[in-house]
Amino acid sequence: MKNGILFIPHLVGHGGTETVIHNLFTALQDNTQLNLTVYSIGGTDDASWTSGVKFKSNFISRYRPFRTLYYMTILPFKIKQIIREEHPDVVISTNPVMWYLAKKAITSLKLRVPVFSWYHYSLKQKPISKVFLRSADYYLAISSGIKRQLMQQGIKEEQISLIFNPIISDHHPISRSSSVPHFIYLGRVDLDGQKNVRELMDSLSLLTGEWVLDIYGDTSDASSVIDYAKSLKISDRIHWMGFVKDPWKNIKCASALILTSKYEGLPMVLCEAISHGVPCISANVETGPEDIINSSNGWLYTPGQPKELSTILQKIIDNPDVLPATNTIISSSSKFSISNYRHQFLSAVVPCQ
Repeated sequence: MKNGILFIPHLVGHGGTETVIHNLFTALQDNTQLNLTVYSIGGTDDASWTSGVKFKSNFISRYRPFRTLYYMTILPFKIKQIIREEHPDVVISTNPVMWYLAKKAITSLKLRVPVFSWYHYSLKQKPISKVFLRSADYYLAISSGIKRQLMQQGIKEEQISLIFNPIISDHHPISRSSSVPHFIYLGRVDLDGQKNVRELMDSLSLLTGEWVLDIYGDTSDASSVIDYAKSLKISDRIHWMGFVKDPWKNIKCASALILTSKYEGLPMVLCEAISHGVPCISANVETGPEDIINSSNGWLYTPGQPKELSTILQKIIDNPDVLPATNTIISSSSKFSISNYRHQFLSAVVPCQ
């Protein structure tokens, strides 16, 4: 069995990266090819996601300036120390600076250990210095769009493995409303930031007929969204559900999930929704949704075109029969299953030894 190290920076504890790493370890249970250890340099505010994860943490501080100072001064020596002591067969990192420093350490130690970049963001929205980007030996791409971006940056296709992200789901089907169409939104509630909820509100304001929207997400900083919904005179149709730790156990009814993000890496909320038979409607941003949504499980619309989104929603209001069959939608989620992901991840990482 090969030994691997996954270097990560400080994580809050309830984001998408934490979920993916947790799901990765679920996928790797009982495998005989790779023994992976997570080294968190910076720690995590909420460690609940590390359950079942082989996790080692070097806590620095809850205050970002102190962590930044540590990263600028001590991080190169810490990474080199860990590699020297652990003698890994493979090194992976989600952070450009960390995979750059890992490659430097491996070179100075005269080791033959491949370094994998595992970046979870669009390179256009969160660009990486070419020096850092090109320092890795291989690249794990979580979406087709990110693979294209890597190639546009001069990374050779043979260096890139498209592995997507894994979801853990019991695949229980969520019912659809028999009367009024019931739309749902899950995620951060921001008006003009990444999640672009203004576009959702604008689209809803153009609809005729009956509909309701449930918004699952922390509303403590969502006053601008709430006020905007009021100004459009649609707030009486919106239910503000707040943050729910496991929304898929709480959602009883959904006609479709809507995502209006300006950018994503691979939006897990879409993967989770289709695993429960919920149709999805998403902005066709450069990375992510095209790998998930197709004619068997939903619709893509042009980003920045609320009228196009409203046209799709209006079709559902006028004729709910346009929604794809629940079982067909659930079947479309198989490419993101734990078993498929285990094969994709190990095929990408282990043969390089």
